[in-house]
Amino acid sequence: MITSIEAILTAVVYLLGGAFILFIYEAYTHTHQKNLLMLSIGMFILIFGSNFDMLTGLVLSDYIEESTSRILALLIEIPGILIMLYSAIRS
Repeated sequence: MITSIEAILTAVVYLLGGAFILFIYEAYTHTHQKNLLMLSIGMFILIFGSNFDMLTGLVLSDYIEESTSRILALLIEIPGILIMLYSAIRS
């Protein structure tokens, strides 16, 4: 069961994360460094995955169990972290 405060906080995380991603992408457009592009992609995946369990709880609560959505959220977060790690190592 997702409460209204959890839904509001999920929206706030998506908005703040989206703003952060836009700043990173804007830096990429000025410098054309591929590492910044990879960082913004990894950050997008990480932020989307970090609240995926809340999103599925709001939208697909009748179809997906809570434990399954948590596992899916972690499986989405891992590639995002790996992409950001690759971006940092490559720089």
